[in-house]
Amino acid sequence: MRGFLFEKVGQAGLTERSEPAVGPREVLVKVMACGICGTDIHILKGESMSTPPVILGHEFSGEVLEIGSQVTAVAVGDRVCIDPNMFCGTCHYCRNGKEHLCESLKGIGVDVDGGFAEYSVVPETHVHRLPDNMSYDEGAMVEPVACCLRGFDRANIRPGDEVAVLGGGPIGLILAQLAKAAGAVVTVSEPDQEKWELIRSLGLDNVLSPQELPADAYDVVIEAVGIPAAVEQTVQIARRGAMIVWFSVVAQGVKAQVEPFQVFRKELTITGSFINPSTHARAIK
Repeated sequence: MRGFLFEKVGQAGLTERSEPAVGPREVLVKVMACGICGTDIHILKGESMSTPPVILGHEFSGEVLEIGSQVTAVAVGDRVCIDPNMFCGTCHYCRNGKEHLCESLKGIGVDVDGGFAEYSVVPETHVHRLPDNMSYDEGAMVEPVACCLRGFDRANIRPGDEVAVLGGGPIGLILAQLAKAAGAVVTVSEPDQEKWELIRSLGLDNVLSPQELPADAYDVVIEAVGIPAAVEQTVQIARRGAMIVWFSVVAQGVKAQVEPFQVFRKELTITGSFINPSTHARAIK
């Protein structure tokens, strides 16, 4: 089979591999669709963690071609999507209800071969059936929606909250739509005006360029850009008592400047949001 192999920073490309063998609790999936995540780009640039050599791709869906002898959750022919995050189950975090912070966390398409290939073998526990009315392309979007649900949960958005989402890319727009569905008044900050028509078509309330965002104006601020300037702006535009979610993946080693006094004076809550603990099934729904 063909696959896109990441060998090391600056070295990646198509390669030929044998079709992977299936273990007793594993499933062979014929990949039908796979998204390109911003994390994939960070990995290729050496800005995010990975375990090469590895076939990348962690946002994917496909058809079950073969199941292991002990698999009961899915059958051959099922249409499925994949939760890529694998936990050890034995570390401090796994045993205290925080599996996504696992000390030995491994990702399909990050540390073990993933969806940028014709076929992928995945654990039975990480396969989710797709509804009949969901396409494979939509199935590949389940993983990013699952991650956004985690960020949405962390934001504690209430009906009527004024929410600013910084970034009008795919992740920012998923987060913005979740906030709107929760009854918030949603403003998206996006410097590229070519995206504004799409943003408005989603039924969101406002779209502004970053320099137009008013100070001290939002109950919830979600950063989905991945650059220091956007991270810094979250504190400036947050109201007193606001919730700030730093959702994006800023490259490792990059610093942002925040004035602690402003966090103190406004009594801000700042939180991160990491991957998708127990949100995959919700994302499909």
